[in-house]
Amino acid sequence: MIYQQTGIMIRQTNYSETSKILTVLTEAGEQVPLMARGFNKPKSPFVVLRQGFNEFLFTYNRFKGIGTLNDVDVTERFKVLNGDFDLYTHASYIMEVIVRALEEEMAYPSYYRLLTTGFKLLDEKNERYSVTALVLIKMLPAYGGELNVDHCAICGQQDFKNYSHYSFKYHSVICNRCLDEETLERAVPVSNKALYFSLYFKHVKLEDVKSIQISEDVGKALLKFIEMLYEEYSGVYFKSKKLIIK
Repeated sequence: MIYQQTGIMIRQTNYSETSKILTVLTEAGEQVPLMARGFNKPKSPFVVLRQGFNEFLFTYNRFKGIGTLNDVDVTERFKVLNGDFDLYTHASYIMEVIVRALEEEMAYPSYYRLLTTGFKLLDEKNERYSVTALVLIKMLPAYGGELNVDHCAICGQQDFKNYSHYSFKYHSVICNRCLDEETLERAVPVSNKALYFSLYFKHVKLEDVKSIQISEDVGKALLKFIEMLYEEYSGVYFKSKKLIIK
């Protein structure tokens, strides 16, 4: 049966000297394995798949198991992202975080929307550290973590201007008025701006994020904070992370 689906290539594996097996994440959030015969040939019809991160319309035959790729057309080019090494590394990080949370035979349409939103925001030159942090925040529950920044763990205050620390003892933020020797145990200082944006990104609907224009310093602080949560609650190490310039 012939299918046509929009998607992004998330993985490629050598099958022979000239062919590869590709894994496509479709807009329905499904992983589709496809045989791309002649992929490595100079005049391959699939050469466009070697041009970085882009969204494609894939035409393929499939009955069961691995399908056979027949044709591919670009539906959206992320030209700026692919032409800037720094942006490209952030895109790689975003993709790894999302792809590693995928499970076989499960559909994740929200993950696909998150991936394309992250790519579009980077391509439009929004603040890159904040874009990456947004994706990590949205994906945190998939890795067993929870972002508790809505109120002070001790007094329940909800004024982010007074937040100054995150406690790994209480698994939440602590305000200035509740800081003492006991509450500071396993607490790390975090800027209130970083905590505010982490709260905002946690609750904002993805379709409402049109742009992210905050300072790079705040973006870096935000990403550093979210990465600390991943280290504490998931224990997962992302290889792409080491390429990000801190």
